[in-house]
Amino acid sequence: MDNVQFLGYLISAIITLGGFIAVIMKFSQIDERTLREIYLSAFEEVVKKAKPTSVMASYNRINGEFGARNKYLLTDVLRKEWKYQGGVVSDWGAANDIVSCMKNGLTLEMPDPKGFHTDVLKEAYKDGRITDQELDNWTKNVLQNFVSLHKNIEENYEVDMEEQNQVARKLENESAVLLKNNSVLPIGKEKKVIIIGELARQMRFQGGGSSHIQPTKMTNAIEAIREKGYQVTYIQGYQNETEELGEKQLQDTIEKLKQEYRKKDCVILYFIGLTESYEGEGYDRKNLKIPQNQEELLAEIAETVGKDHIAAISFGGAPMDFSFEKNVGAILHMYLGGQAVGESVADLISGEVNPSGKLAETIPFSEKDTPAWRYFAPPNDDVEYRESIFVGYRYYETFHVPVKYPFGYGLSYTSFSYSELNVPEVYSGGKIQIRFKIKNIGKVSGAEIAQLYICPIESDVIRSHIELKGFQKIYLHPGEEKEVILELDERSFSVYDVEKKAFSMLSGKYQICIGASVHDLQLKANMEVVGNSYFRNERELFPDYFREQPHGMEISAEQFYQLLGGEPKHDKEKKRGEYTVYDSYQDVVNVSMFGKFVRGVVHIGLKIMLRGKSERDPAFKMVKMGVEEGNLEGLIATSGGIATPKLIDMLVYNANKKYLQALKRLLKK
Repeated sequence: MDNVQFLGYLISAIITLGGFIAVIMKFSQIDERTLREIYLSAFEEVVKKAKPTSVMASYNRINGEFGARNKYLLTDVLRKEWKYQGGVVSDWGAANDIVSCMKNGLTLEMPDPKGFHTDVLKEAYKDGRITDQELDNWTKNVLQNFVSLHKNIEENYEVDMEEQNQVARKLENESAVLLKNNSVLPIGKEKKVIIIGELARQMRFQGGGSSHIQPTKMTNAIEAIREKGYQVTYIQGYQNETEELGEKQLQDTIEKLKQEYRKKDCVILYFIGLTESYEGEGYDRKNLKIPQNQEELLAEIAETVGKDHIAAISFGGAPMDFSFEKNVGAILHMYLGGQAVGESVADLISGEVNPSGKLAETIPFSEKDTPAWRYFAPPNDDVEYRESIFVGYRYYETFHVPVKYPFGYGLSYTSFSYSELNVPEVYSGGKIQIRFKIKNIGKVSGAEIAQLYICPIESDVIRSHIELKGFQKIYLHPGEEKEVILELDERSFSVYDVEKKAFSMLSGKYQICIGASVHDLQLKANMEVVGNSYFRNERELFPDYFREQPHGMEISAEQFYQLLGGEPKHDKEKKRGEYTVYDSYQDVVNVSMFGKFVRGVVHIGLKIMLRGKSERDPAFKMVKMGVEEGNLEGLIATSGGIATPKLIDMLVYNANKKYLQALKRLLKK
């Protein structure tokens, strides 16, 4: 991390439902402990250790204030508390009320709003709302952190693209997760490989929207497996661009499979997962399901030849429904593996590389098993984080909720044993070392990611029963054993004390656990921690957080608001007369005839701009959602000036029934 230049969101709007959500205009209501312990902690570590050049401020409101003008986050926490010296850039079109943004910590707006905000800042300077000192500070920050970056560019620098491709290949080889394997993988070279599914040819290797890149090289899985020397037959089976599985397509696939398949010398690789129309930037998933045509075809194949010689190669950027597991003998989950994903599939299924990735998230059975499902995505934009700190595995493990695949899980072609855990009996501060040994007890070389968890044995504070505090990847040959050393410190046993406004190490009995996943804890030892007491008994104040919660968190508004420190400012449904330029485009245009006319024109304009793309196309969905959920003032920048300040004002005036002002604004130069 020491040399990383991290460009990312200061606030991650919500993690509990992974890729289900778009958060452009959400009102995120979140208690201080959760904000500090869950959502800010990773950024705090990066800012303090890596000292990045820039961070990015988000679109949404956090506890009532937009991310790009949130003084508490951008100035009080980021600059004053964390001593951050870099620049803060807005997300695309996230800067509104530019004077407040700049005074509260933003230093660079993106994109250029075609001079609109420049004029606003000039007026603010003329009337004294902006001082010379503030202008000097902002200018100095931009020059130091953005303009000066060109000095690091080397003249005539050449990049070895093949070398970079091999780096991408190695990263994916170490990241893919083997979720199931009933001796189907690896595949011997004497076996014939039947590959089914268009995702093998048109591979899903990257996310949608602004993350799209042009790969320097792209070898699909069919080509890569053939290059390994396998005899390969490819059957398309289904189409990525549709959810329908026609009867003729189904019959043709099964017929060809019957001709090619021989039980003793064949393995079927079935490529399955989320297509671009199912997940991408700017539009929401409604559930965990994968395309129906993929599931239907796989079920028919398993019915025809049995599941014992079928390995699913799965793709997706977020948790999804793995109920198809019943129809396969193995699952190798590639996530979105980058441009070398096809070559990586070949490396892994051949056994030239042993899978060693672990899940960095929990895979639930259903979206209704997730902690936030009762409260996320209400009819309005109010998002109350009532689950508090119980995000991901912290919820599933604390409240004993069954899951499909647990956090930290991942199989290998070999096996490992853990032994000789060495833990101090008492801890009162400073760095301590947790020592243990791992041995490869299998027949092939491989890597294991050992995970260290702490478990408070009894607590009257809202707290997860288990928390990951360290991990390390260890490479071992058959029979080889190594000692692993992981460090803990005061922060490892701390919670954020909202009264002291600082992290505080809490006294008590803890269990130190070592294992291969949050469900597979192989070594345990008790330790007494001598620290501080918390200022209140939360078991008495917030009983909902201490009772069983088997189907998502169910927390009363009264207890949540007390945890927040008071009832928050809600995103109430607006009446005509209350709209501003900070409201979303879709809210404003739907309440007036003029707005509906503009919306129709914009929709036609999008279809012309994205000609050749259907409305189901990810690019179309992303742009449309970005326009509709973005705030009106931000559209001036994101549209490249097509949405003029005059048009935006007229939309607001018409929404508020101020037709005379709208007419005056139209006639004003």
